[in-house]
Amino acid sequence: MLKTIRILFTLLLAFSAANIADAGITLHKLEHSVIRLHILANSDSTADQTEKLLVRDALIAGAENWIPANSDFTAGCEALSAQLQVIRETAEQTLRAAGCSDEVRVTLEQTDFQARQYGSMTLPAGSYQALRVEIGEAAGQNWWCVMYPAICIPAASEPTLALDADAENMVLHPEEYEVRLKCLDAARAVGKWLSVKLSCFRISKTDQPSPKEEG
Repeated sequence: MLKTIRILFTLLLAFSAANIADAGITLHKLEHSVIRLHILANSDSTADQTEKLLVRDALIAGAENWIPANSDFTAGCEALSAQLQVIRETAEQTLRAAGCSDEVRVTLEQTDFQARQYGSMTLPAGSYQALRVEIGEAAGQNWWCVMYPAICIPAASEPTLALDADAENMVLHPEEYEVRLKCLDAARAVGKWLSVKLSCFRISKTDQPSPKEEG
């Protein structure tokens, strides 16, 4: 009887691990299918938040010129990388027209996001490629949208994403993945912690003085 229980417990663990791994593969696909626009305001003051929205409107208006039609994810990232200076200038010109002298920093980089709902979609927590637009101190509330493949539709519109079946199901039915994603998130956090610890260990080993040679 005890042997049977152990076998069943082992099978249950294997099944759970397989499900978590499957969720991880699907999340990885999703993370490499979407480019997000992330605008961070200088502060939470009314003026700074208003200026953030002005920048948002200006960038949405120009977004269709930055990613060529029918681009895939990689081509979209490359196109945006080539337009970073133009995007920064667009944001700064918008601020100057509003009487704001804040500087703007624009980067395209992997960014950790918490789970975010967008209309009928929910993008799970993960590390996504994001066009980050930081205004001034970038200490205020942020605004985000899906820049690719939805090309930043206003929040009032219903977005559509061209995803494979598994990733689309994760976005439209997040409740089916909730437990697995929480387990995956915990596993990733442990992995990052171990990575930091190993890096610190390697650095400390490198910094140790080499033993003196005996003469």
